[in-house]
Amino acid sequence: MSILTLLAVALAFHACTEPEKPSPGPGGTTPEVSPETVGQPLSAWTEGNFDIHFINTSTGECTFLIFPDGTQMLVDAAGAHNETGPVGSTTNTAIRSRWDPMKEEGFRAGKYIADYIQNCMSWTGNSTLDYVLNTHFHGDHFGGTSGMPVSDKSSSYVKQSMAEILDLLPVGKLMDRGWPTYDYPFDMQTKASNSTIVRNYLAAVKWHVSNTGLQVERFRAGAGDQITLQRNAAAYPDFEVRNIAVNGDIWDGKGTETATATFPALKDIKVANPKSVTSDDNCPEENHCSAVLKVSYGKFDLFLGGDAQYDGCSTFEWKDMETAAAKASGTVDVMKADHHGVTNTNGYGYVAKNGHICNALTYLYPRCWIVNSWTDGHPREATWNGVTGLLNNLDIFITNTGSTQQAYSNFSRVKGSDGHIVVRVSKGGDKYYVYVLSDFDRKSRVLRICGPYSSR
Repeated sequence: MSILTLLAVALAFHACTEPEKPSPGPGGTTPEVSPETVGQPLSAWTEGNFDIHFINTSTGECTFLIFPDGTQMLVDAAGAHNETGPVGSTTNTAIRSRWDPMKEEGFRAGKYIADYIQNCMSWTGNSTLDYVLNTHFHGDHFGGTSGMPVSDKSSSYVKQSMAEILDLLPVGKLMDRGWPTYDYPFDMQTKASNSTIVRNYLAAVKWHVSNTGLQVERFRAGAGDQITLQRNAAAYPDFEVRNIAVNGDIWDGKGTETATATFPALKDIKVANPKSVTSDDNCPEENHCSAVLKVSYGKFDLFLGGDAQYDGCSTFEWKDMETAAAKASGTVDVMKADHHGVTNTNGYGYVAKNGHICNALTYLYPRCWIVNSWTDGHPREATWNGVTGLLNNLDIFITNTGSTQQAYSNFSRVKGSDGHIVVRVSKGGDKYYVYVLSDFDRKSRVLRICGPYSSR
C-alpha cells in the first residue's frame, strides 16, 4: 500500500467519535479543539504537558514518557524479533500485512526505539533518559539475542534491545525487579528458561555501570520517591509516580512506602522445573513478578502493569497479583492493557474454580485501554469480550490489528489502531487527547485524533 493510499485511509479515520464534547465556554466561546492536523507530524511537546508514547515495533511493548518538566522515562524496550509467520500457538501474519519491520534489512527494535526517542528529545532539550524501567525479563519487553550483532561498546554482550538503548542513549537510572542478585524466584541467570538473554542484559548493565556511570536499583514496591521530576519539580507538585508492585510485594495504598509481601519467600519456593513453571507450582511465573506503577498528574492517572496476570489463581489465590495491584491503584483514566490482553489478564469479573473473583478492571475502570499487540491474538477474544462487556464507556486503541481482531464483536469500540499511540495530557492534567501516529515511515504523522477526554 502506498503512502498516499495510507494517508487517504487515515483522513477517512479522522472523524473519531468525540468521547466527550466540551461545553461552550462563557459567552458561547468556541470549545477547545486539538491543535494537531491529520497528515502532519505530531507537534512538539511543550513544558507542562505530559506525554505517553506507546511506541510500536510489532515486536513487543515499549512506552516512553515525557513528564511535565521534561524529565524522560522509558518503560520496556520491545524486541522479540520473531519472523513473520507462526509464533507458538499464534501468528503475527495478519498484523504485519500492513507493515513488516522484519522485512527491512538490518531492522533492530532497539535502534528504532532510540531514533524515536531522540526525535522527542529535540522537543525537550534533554538528551538523557533520566529513567529506564525493565518491568520483567521477557524478550518482548527487553529484547532477544538471537542473530543480534555484538555491541559497539563491548564484546561481552550483543545488541539486545534494552542493551542497545543503553549503548545509544545516556541513561541516568535503570530499574528492574532483580538487581543486584537476580535470584527470585530462582537464579535467573542459570535456571530461567530464557537465562541466555538475562545474562546478556546483565553483562550490558554491568559494563555501563563500570564505564558510563549508570545507576541501577531494584524497583521498590510502594515507593513514591524512586522516580521523580528532575528538572523543575517545584512547578508541578501534583505529579507523582507511585510504584505499586513488584515480585509480589504490593503497595498498601496508604501513601507511605510500605508494601505487603504476597508471594512465597525464596526458601518456600517449590517448582519441579524452573524452566517451565506451571500454575500448580508454589512459585510465581515471570509475568507475576512484573513491576507495576501508577503515574498521576492532577486529576489524570495512568496505570502501567507490565505483564500482570491472574493465571494460576485457582491453585494459589496470591497468583492473582493483578487484582491486588489494581485495588491498590484505584480508578485511572488510561490503562495499558496488562500482558497485551491475553487470556488470564485484565480481570473483568472472571470467577476461578476456587471461587476467587479476578476483577482488576472493576478497580481500575479505565476510560481508555491501550493494547500493545505483537501477535494476531492480542488481545484474546475472551478477554476482549469480558473487558468490553464490563466497561460500556471504554475506548480502545491497539498498536496493530489484523483480520483476527477485526472479526471480534463490537470492534467499533476500537477508536484508533495501527501505529504509535500517543496520549498527550494538557498542562495541569485536566484533559487529554489520544493520537495515532504513522510508524512505518518514521515520520510520526498524525493519522487519527480522539478527544478531548476529561480526566477524572
